[in-house]
Amino acid sequence: MRRIFFCLFFLVSVNLFSQTNLPEVQKYKQAGLVWGLLKYHHPEISKGKYNWDLEFITLFDKVVAVKNQDEMNDLLLGFISKYKTDKLKPKILNSEKVFLKNVDYDWIDSAVFGAELVKNFIEIKNNRNINNYYVSTSKMSRMLSFENEKGFKDFDYAMKSHRMLLLFNFWNAIQYWDVNKYLMDTKWSDNLDALTQEFLSADTKLKFELVKLKLISKLDDSHSVTLSVDVGNSFFSYKPVFSGKILNDSIVIDKIKNKNLAKKDGIELGDVIVKIENKNISTYLNEKCTNLFSVSNLNYLKRWGSHDEVWFVYNLLLSNNKDSINVDVVTRKGIRENKYIHLHKGNHFTDFEILGRLKKEKWFYVQPNIAYVNLEQITKKELDLVFKQVANTKGLILDLRNYPKSVSNNDLAKYLYPERKEFIKVLFPIENNPSYGEYDGEAPLKLIMNPFNAGSSNSNYYKGKVVLLVDRTTQSKAEYIGMAIQQAPDCTTLGEQTAGSPLNIVNYMMSDKTNVNFTGLGGFYPSGEGVQRNGLHIDHYINESAKNYDPELYIKEAIRLIEKSSI
Repeated sequence: MRRIFFCLFFLVSVNLFSQTNLPEVQKYKQAGLVWGLLKYHHPEISKGKYNWDLEFITLFDKVVAVKNQDEMNDLLLGFISKYKTDKLKPKILNSEKVFLKNVDYDWIDSAVFGAELVKNFIEIKNNRNINNYYVSTSKMSRMLSFENEKGFKDFDYAMKSHRMLLLFNFWNAIQYWDVNKYLMDTKWSDNLDALTQEFLSADTKLKFELVKLKLISKLDDSHSVTLSVDVGNSFFSYKPVFSGKILNDSIVIDKIKNKNLAKKDGIELGDVIVKIENKNISTYLNEKCTNLFSVSNLNYLKRWGSHDEVWFVYNLLLSNNKDSINVDVVTRKGIRENKYIHLHKGNHFTDFEILGRLKKEKWFYVQPNIAYVNLEQITKKELDLVFKQVANTKGLILDLRNYPKSVSNNDLAKYLYPERKEFIKVLFPIENNPSYGEYDGEAPLKLIMNPFNAGSSNSNYYKGKVVLLVDRTTQSKAEYIGMAIQQAPDCTTLGEQTAGSPLNIVNYMMSDKTNVNFTGLGGFYPSGEGVQRNGLHIDHYINESAKNYDPELYIKEAIRLIEKSSI
């Protein structure tokens, strides 16, 4: 009797649900999910046989009139039925290397869509007769390419259908092809309801640009940082004439770019800003920047918030849409002051002053038996000379707080390794298999040259202590090179959390022709420890102080470690 009652209750509940008015967000979300499923799983659609963007616009216009779930299911069933499914070929991936953490089809729910629709969805989901018009992988690198995503002609942000097209084009691309999706703070699918509502409501250019940046920020990927001109002009048009470094919950001013203008505000090198607009630095940073920038970790957000070495941005945290901002400053003399500092439009940066010595040398001896190498500028040829001269020193400091321009991981491993060894494991997407990845996959040219191994048999490798310096500016190629350096027999890594995006970028063009990058592969140490989002493994963390800021602290600590190791 109880079972009969339960069945009747379930049937009545489903019937009531199907007749209830369907919220606007839900019906557009369902349409976008089904459209995306077909785009990347259907044999004919994935071939590029249809103008799939226009198909979305047509579907959107029909969804407008839908009132309840029954009507929505009828519409979706008719939509799917337009496209032949006689070439579906299911295939199960059996390899033990198959990575499953990104597989997410939980939205395919019979309680919502009914048995017939769900049967269709599952058949399409399981199809492996998939073509590569919308996404392909390089035979040389296994990197993704979205080369046929060229934007939507005559895109108009004022049209809801166009905004929804942009959202679901990008959302589905990430849903099925971002191998690092499983690392996001918030599950990618859990963002969709709120983002759908915000895109529907984004009826001005600024609102549209802001929600687009919010969408990108959800990637939690330091390679995906971007800023629209509209947002820049609206929020960051006035800039300070100085920049600094966020340490703990303060900003230490380490660069002045116009001495006269800074002097008028009573700002000097070494001053420490402890509050902005009566808010702690961390609070102000999170409120102002979290939804504007995609970052793998909060330490990288600090890079964007305070320094000015990135792009055209000058100290975003203190930039504003007004010509002054209130701050609490602790001067070098220890006096705390509350004051307004002036912000300026245009380039007033004519007279520079930097806290600490700006090292221009590519390499030098910090002590008679300890050498320092700046990896940003040094060339492969110069590296050979360096290692010949430092061969018998007790320590070598390799500075990777930069982006190496002329040397590679192999150039360094040549001198640091006694034998050839693996320094990285890689998570690849699997071509024609949306959502699935291959952990510890092989490089296509492995037999010719395996890019995940470095070094060679070398009895004359450098035998002194190696100290690797890294910080929040160490990113991408620098992190990749850093992973290789860390496999040297006696290497210690000193610094702070790095950017957490060690491998190659993939470019995706949104429907409005905005270009977005994301990290296309997953990076792991040979031990299996992940580097994406986490950054490089740190052996000794640097504890910098804003109050007693020392720009030479990294090098001093490196010398101390080398001296200690030789006792």
